[in-house]
Amino acid sequence: MTQSVSTNGGDPIPLVLTADERAAVRAFLQRSEVRLSTLHRVATALLSGAGLVVLLPAIERDAVAVVLRALTQELTQELTWVRSTLVAAVVVVLALPLFALWMLLRELTRFYFHSHHVEVDVDVDVGRGSEGSRVFIPRFTLTGLRLPTDELGASAGVALRQMREQPEIHELLVPAKDSTRARIDRQLAAYSQAGGSDQVRVEGLLKLVATRDRGLLEEAAKVEAGMARHLLRLQAIVLRYVKALLVFVVTAVVIFAAAAITGASIEDQGALSPARLVAIALLVALWAPVIATVAATPVRWVEGLLRAEGARATSVAADPELTQMERVVMGFSSLGWVLAFLALLGLWADDDPFGAQPVVTGIVVVATGGAQIAAVWRWRQRSRVAR
Repeated sequence: MTQSVSTNGGDPIPLVLTADERAAVRAFLQRSEVRLSTLHRVATALLSGAGLVVLLPAIERDAVAVVLRALTQELTQELTWVRSTLVAAVVVVLALPLFALWMLLRELTRFYFHSHHVEVDVDVDVGRGSEGSRVFIPRFTLTGLRLPTDELGASAGVALRQMREQPEIHELLVPAKDSTRARIDRQLAAYSQAGGSDQVRVEGLLKLVATRDRGLLEEAAKVEAGMARHLLRLQAIVLRYVKALLVFVVTAVVIFAAAAITGASIEDQGALSPARLVAIALLVALWAPVIATVAATPVRWVEGLLRAEGARATSVAADPELTQMERVVMGFSSLGWVLAFLALLGLWADDDPFGAQPVVTGIVVVATGGAQIAAVWRWRQRSRVAR
């Protein structure tokens, strides 16, 4: 069958696909469906979040309750800026894994949805999310399918169009119920699409899922671009998942340690001693550089892989999609260390809160501060060098 292929600025060029060419395009489309299915299975496995689901109860159950109860009890007994600062530092530690999980779920949502535009129907008000005569709508990442227009002859094509207009076909999308028709009309109106007859409603719903007539070559080109989009999004999601998992593991260890420090005081219903408050502050100060280093580790793993295969320089650290969580972690960790340091300064004014180990405590503070600065500096340098 003959089809026209448009060129940039030129007239359409008639094109006749041979039998072998048509068979090759069909085979490619079949392989693409298998590849897309595999990519979606990977995303589905990450969506289940097996590792995060296992760790989330461990972080957000007993250990958190013990730590927060102890610190809250301190606030109810004597509200001071030192104790408030220490509570804020612990809250930062707890908030980071939850924020990492939120970022992961947001990226997975963006993977499964995509924006495309449709032309605004005549006599329909253009609402928000529109640009000129086009309106942008969300759709699932996979488009609807129609038989390629060049697969059938003229008579078969006419017969297919007639079958698409049959009421039995319309009822699959637009049931014969007035309340359902009204709901579909409201849905179409949200995207500046006209309602009316069942035929118009069906055409509007097909637009929402990007179902339209395409030729074999156009379908192949669409699949190529869609495959690239899936791979770009999925590699960012995989890295974000690994980083979130590492953040959960490190934070879980810190929370368990903090619960061990405060556990005895909770059982005795007594206030935390200054030494225990110092220990919690030091724990947060230690958490900051560790979590900053751990969050940047997956990107370094990828860079190491590239260098092992012969690359002399990489630009992974400059990719904003692959390093977005690192920027968030650097901010959280720096804030947590500053709050812990301020709490330690306040505790320093108490009567010998450090017991017999003031030198060790000072060394830990200086070491963690230097490690945090070094972690942030290395991250910034790698981003600048990569650019």
